[in-house]
Amino acid sequence: MLTPPPVRPGILVLSLLLGASCAAPLPPGELTFRVGYPDIPSTLLLYVAQDSRFFAAEHLRVEARVYATGREALAAALGGEVDAAVVYSTPVVLAALSGEDVVVLTTLHRADRLTGVAVDPRTGIQTAADLRGHRIGITPGTSSQLALDVLLAEGGLDSSDVQVVAGQPRDLITALENRQIDAASLWVPNLLTVTGPGKARLLVSDVYSEMSMLAGLRPRIESRRTETTRFLRSLLRAQALIGRRPAVVESVLRPRFPRLSPDELQTILSHSRFELGLSNLLLTSLRQEAAWLEQGGEKRDPRVRFQSVVTPDLLEELSPESVTLLTSPERALR
Repeated sequence: MLTPPPVRPGILVLSLLLGASCAAPLPPGELTFRVGYPDIPSTLLLYVAQDSRFFAAEHLRVEARVYATGREALAAALGGEVDAAVVYSTPVVLAALSGEDVVVLTTLHRADRLTGVAVDPRTGIQTAADLRGHRIGITPGTSSQLALDVLLAEGGLDSSDVQVVAGQPRDLITALENRQIDAASLWVPNLLTVTGPGKARLLVSDVYSEMSMLAGLRPRIESRRTETTRFLRSLLRAQALIGRRPAVVESVLRPRFPRLSPDELQTILSHSRFELGLSNLLLTSLRQEAAWLEQGGEKRDPRVRFQSVVTPDLLEELSPESVTLLTSPERALR
């Protein structure tokens, strides 16, 4: 059985005194905000805000903890360990379906072709249809699971046609290298570092796209409105900076992901958009993913309405043009 790696706690104290301990008294007017995130390129806006000292400019001390996946980061937010989490859509949808009072404050990035299936070339698998009967590794409750489901559907298959093996991304890579599985559904940077000439073959869906977002538990967010507002304003400043100086993106990501080649990093950037926003596209994506999961047997709490999961108040106050939501009725899947 694949065992998940331990969480890597990493405390980033972003204040005017970088060397100060987390236990040190806060300067007058400074507040603290705790955020959990996966250490992957889609977390770019947070990295830029950190490196450019935008949090400090907002008198906000950010304590950040790194988790293996956004799923674990969101679980920490729901459990009160952090105030908010950087997470992809699947864990948010699953939490909402189970009845958790989760809210999405903003998207952080959107990408396509950056989550897919790495295939052992020795298996002879060439297309999604060839996955039938093979052992495929996924990280349950994450975009890895949904991306595989979409790819299988494109090949005329579903999850019952393959042998699903659960594990964290690093464990799946090891299992793939050791031929314990035939393929693994991964996201970047791992997807790009294990595929390519002389490595695993890459299969990606033509229709699957992904979004990362900032999410948390509604009561927690409401009780920390000032801190959350300062955090969002810092991210907006980071977005504006990369708009003015696009070279900042590579200078921020390069030292954090040294294993990525220049071509791999460029692939990520060419398939990604880093910006805050709340749109009908997001709302529709959450609803469609919920319907997909329900069709696969996931239970839905009758109280959940995804229109209330997407919470525009704070972002609209800071950047009205970033909120383009239109309201529409929502019914549970029958």
